[in-house]
Amino acid sequence: MILVTGGTGLVGTYLLYELIRKGHKVRALLRPGKKPYQTQNLFDCLAPDIDKLIENIEWVEGDVLDAFSLQQAMQGIEYVYHCAAFISFDPRDLKEMLAVNIDGTANVVNACLENGIKKLCYVSSIASLGQAEKGEVIDENAKWKTSKLNSGYAISKYGGEREVWRGIEEGLNAVIVNPSVIIGAGCHRKATNQLFHSIEKFLPFYTSGINGYVDVRDVVKAMILLMESNLSGERFVLNSENLPLREFFEKAANILGKAHPHIEVNSTILTTIAWLDGMRSRIFGTKPLLTRENARAAMAKSYYSSDKLQAAFDFKFIPITESLKEAFRVLGKGDG
Repeated sequence: MILVTGGTGLVGTYLLYELIRKGHKVRALLRPGKKPYQTQNLFDCLAPDIDKLIENIEWVEGDVLDAFSLQQAMQGIEYVYHCAAFISFDPRDLKEMLAVNIDGTANVVNACLENGIKKLCYVSSIASLGQAEKGEVIDENAKWKTSKLNSGYAISKYGGEREVWRGIEEGLNAVIVNPSVIIGAGCHRKATNQLFHSIEKFLPFYTSGINGYVDVRDVVKAMILLMESNLSGERFVLNSENLPLREFFEKAANILGKAHPHIEVNSTILTTIAWLDGMRSRIFGTKPLLTRENARAAMAKSYYSSDKLQAAFDFKFIPITESLKEAFRVLGKGDG
């Protein structure tokens, strides 16, 4: 039997769908008081002709910060996919994010070791690979460098990954995936990346930043391939294309039938907007729409290579244009 943490998140939901579709017996961790509405909504979008597909999932209450609940959830489990994570670029969330992403992962690793789990797949991030030198292509051999430019999220995922490496040294059979920016969508506004609900508002604007992108379906496909392989004690970068932000928005504009971005926002303007928005959020007690970490990320030029995965499995990534079409199709936008 398989256990999935983070089953109501973007990667976890698509992973559950694929595992159930393949006929696997699956258990999913659900935080106390929560309901899997978002997962149900996406299942209904992806497989409208398959009644009650979600009923094939055994949902159990638990939390990665509750070691006892993890021990209970892993009874009778052979394989674990650890997708649960806290993602935020708001400094006010740093303490909780470090706890969930580092301490929570340590709890998962410890429970896997204590329960003799056959294999763990940990969903890390390209953020855990650190900052690149100018023009450098980042791959699995990247070394973390302490820097004031590292976001709180990057630090938390690096810390979580270290817990998995620690588990591997203690005998845990595990693989790590480092996806770039994941493209995918759910049917509920809270179930997906807000980018796909607000992207039309930002289409006139662009920055000089460059980043890597990957389809959520490719992330899930790679995870399953790695878990079913004999590979262990390794990590794999998952990245389809490195694209300038302007080109990424142009692809979205074409699908939505909108004008291409034509207003460049430089670092000074972006930083000023982030500062003003930070003031607004503090005054009104709301979440900031743009933080200094977001602003730095939007200006960064980062390149990633998935040559290792492609060589190991002859893996073919979905083009990002197709990823955007599918995301907007699920959301009922565009002509895709």
